[in-house]
Amino acid sequence: MKKIITSALVLVACSYANAQKIQVLDRCESLDDKPYQWYSNGGQTKLTEDHKEGTYAVGAKTEKAERLRKIYAQPFNTGVTKDNGYIAFWLFVERPELLNGNGQLALSSNASADKDALGYPFGGLKIGSTKLVAGWNHVIAPLSSFKDIHDQPNLAAINYFRILLYNEKDDFTPQEMKIDNIRFSTDKAQLEASAK
Repeated sequence: MKKIITSALVLVACSYANAQKIQVLDRCESLDDKPYQWYSNGGQTKLTEDHKEGTYAVGAKTEKAERLRKIYAQPFNTGVTKDNGYIAFWLFVERPELLNGNGQLALSSNASADKDALGYPFGGLKIGSTKLVAGWNHVIAPLSSFKDIHDQPNLAAINYFRILLYNEKDDFTPQEMKIDNIRFSTDKAQLEASAK
């Protein structure tokens, strides 16, 4: 009997540990209030029912490079390190052909993309192994491929997220982008499974 109870406790503990592998930074169910609201340079952020998880996603329509940005009131513990962690999220791109392929995904523990930050430079509209296409894209990128920006951030206290994507030169056509379900894990396969 004691052995059965011990086995059951081990199973419960393992299940709990597995459930804790994904840390959700933002389910994108709310715009939040100033100064901690979702922001888009040149566009009005809004909640949209076209989403991938929950009830809403956050979207904005703009031609400016700073598509979506948020400062978080409470520092967030990603539960990962730069060496072992992944970031995953859903990103909707209306017209990728209007983008020149350059941009940056930034994370910071200093409420800014210019200090104590990690930056992932987009190249050829690729984020991690995901090539952006029209519509929803499930993005997974290893933090080990991010570059330090003026000192490495504290990944146990992230409070800033930003996506920059530049239009082709002299193209000022606004386009809609949306984001949903931003999360971290050391387990890439679990992040992939959580998107299904």
